[in-house]
Amino acid sequence: MIERDLYEQYRLNSSQLIKYKNFQAFHENGSLYVIVPIPEIEREELLELKQISDYLQFQKEDRIANFVPTVTKELIGYINGESIALFKLPDINHRRRLFGDGGDLARLHQLGRYYPYPPQIATRLGLWKTMWENRLDQLEEWWGQRIQGLPENRFEKLFFETFPYYLGVSENAIQYVADCMWEDARKEAQIGTICYVKYKPQTDPDRVIFPTDLIFDHPTRDLAEWIRSKYVTGADMQEISSFLNQYERIMPLSTVSCRLLFGRLLFPLSYFEAVEGYYSASTEKRKMKYEKQFFRVLDQAEDYERFLSTFSKNFGGVSSRNLQIPEIEWLQGIKG
Repeated sequence: MIERDLYEQYRLNSSQLIKYKNFQAFHENGSLYVIVPIPEIEREELLELKQISDYLQFQKEDRIANFVPTVTKELIGYINGESIALFKLPDINHRRRLFGDGGDLARLHQLGRYYPYPPQIATRLGLWKTMWENRLDQLEEWWGQRIQGLPENRFEKLFFETFPYYLGVSENAIQYVADCMWEDARKEAQIGTICYVKYKPQTDPDRVIFPTDLIFDHPTRDLAEWIRSKYVTGADMQEISSFLNQYERIMPLSTVSCRLLFGRLLFPLSYFEAVEGYYSASTEKRKMKYEKQFFRVLDQAEDYERFLSTFSKNFGGVSSRNLQIPEIEWLQGIKG
């Protein structure tokens, strides 16, 4: 039982479990504790995330959830045999947001730029090309297995039909980033900061940051994720421009950063997440979730091409510093 496991490992009484976002949680002595599953995070990486969160708290970032160690001083606990981290939520100063999403994100990146202990495990800095290639190899392997026989359902039929297109787009994005890294004489692409694993527009009033939501990477990781998320909800170029302008008042973008940003937008991450999620889903319900996500990605494919074309052609107007990025030939013929 959850209650027994929590008491034995943390000496906390969780008599009534509630939901906090997508997690189980409980109140104890006036504080809210949240149980976060961490099936893919090892002890060494968790220690690095603890160091990152300690640093941010030392820098007066009040949104960071606090790790709660077990009675044996471990960061990893176990609920029903599955690894978890337990967090105590902070008392957040609900200050009025003066800078918008762009400014808030820039302030976090500014703090993270001076982080003195660059992680060895909790990092993706300089690894995009390798990680994308590995993910592409995995999808190509699945695709190769599926074309040996008849597709079992609509998902597999569409995966069979669409993968060659996304293979080409992925290779284009990988080469785009590789060229940027090759031409980066000042090694700007190797200057990292504290980022989110998957940043989204901030609509939650409490805006708590769990350390397990963080990763060390290039700041354009978060910029691309914000733009991608906003695109799905119908944001226009003016809204994107406003976000980038807010950001650049604190953290100006260089030409290298602009190229990395576009390279990350070019990589079809949503397609990969849907296919990977579908084939690794442990329940039919989760499989259906990723199936819907996959169909949505395909429905929006032409619109996203037009968005990329418009974004690349008008980047000088989107960026407050009128910076330009190299054109991609096949996008130039697409009308916005």
